[in-house]
Amino acid sequence: MVKIGILGGRLGETNPSSTYRKWMDDVPEKYIDDDGGILNEAALVAAIEHKYPDAEVKYITNMNEKTLQKNDVNFLVGVNLLNAWHGNSKTQYKKWLAIMKNEKNNIYPPLSEQDFLYNKGDYLMYYEKKGVPIAPTFLIKEDRDPANIIKKVREKGWSSFVVKPDYAFANIEISKYDLSNEEKEMSKSFTSLLKKEDTKVIKELSKYLNRTKKFPGLVCQEKMIGFTKKYEVKTFWINGEYKYNIAIKAWPPPETIGSVSKKILEGINKVAKKVLDNYPKTKIKGKVVRPLFLRIDLGCCQGNTLDTDKYFLNEIEYAGCGTFTDVKNVFHYWPEAYYKKAIEISNL
Repeated sequence: MVKIGILGGRLGETNPSSTYRKWMDDVPEKYIDDDGGILNEAALVAAIEHKYPDAEVKYITNMNEKTLQKNDVNFLVGVNLLNAWHGNSKTQYKKWLAIMKNEKNNIYPPLSEQDFLYNKGDYLMYYEKKGVPIAPTFLIKEDRDPANIIKKVREKGWSSFVVKPDYAFANIEISKYDLSNEEKEMSKSFTSLLKKEDTKVIKELSKYLNRTKKFPGLVCQEKMIGFTKKYEVKTFWINGEYKYNIAIKAWPPPETIGSVSKKILEGINKVAKKVLDNYPKTKIKGKVVRPLFLRIDLGCCQGNTLDTDKYFLNEIEYAGCGTFTDVKNVFHYWPEAYYKKAIEISNL
């Protein structure tokens, strides 16, 4: 008997239950919406229990060490440490952090892997060194002087840029800025070369930097036109294998879902596979365990063009991210993946 914990508790995606009704009958009504959709975590618990009689599965919404330590593994599915970090209670964050640090609590993925993914700027720099294409990027750490940031943007020749924080999710505190397209020499005193457009942006950026002081770092990137004119493609990898993708165009609103050609997807997956191949090795009990699930998002396109042969790494997500299982009707991948990973970890 393998004992599995599914950690959730936030409002999240639901899966259309009609396709899976045979093993949804025992799901408590509180996890079912008015349209018959079932919260992902509750659906996962029901699916594993139905398909694998030798699995004892608990849906955990309250992190209690006694409960966690009774299980062979506790999967972060609909919640992660960032939920507590962004919450109103520092006490809760400290409690969750202590729980994550304690290896006896059998949290997967472990804190080391979580930390890698929370620090977006650092992992983008890591992958750039590995030869993975990314959007033109520089990191904002200690120096958060808005004039210095604008100077750097000007030196790089960007007319528009985006700033986003580490330790964030779901478009939290993403801010966009536009500068004059006119060329400038950066040789003399920078402040003497400022235009009205720059002065306005500096004021706006200063407010943003003050608002985001709590974040450990910020990522500054050239604004890529492909996000408004082409699809961002989110690719889903389970136990190292590509399973499905979803193509999204965020602008103009509302967000639209589409598709890309087989040829474009082949190129995208080459980049995503390189990301996966260079993903830092996670060890549990001294053994390397490959990631159960990763969502690797790729944007269009390198050189700030619309060349769909040149997608770049935008971000990597795991627990608590959008899986679009209801849109793509792919929930059937999950029960087997989580069960097999639980068996693998319990046998270490």
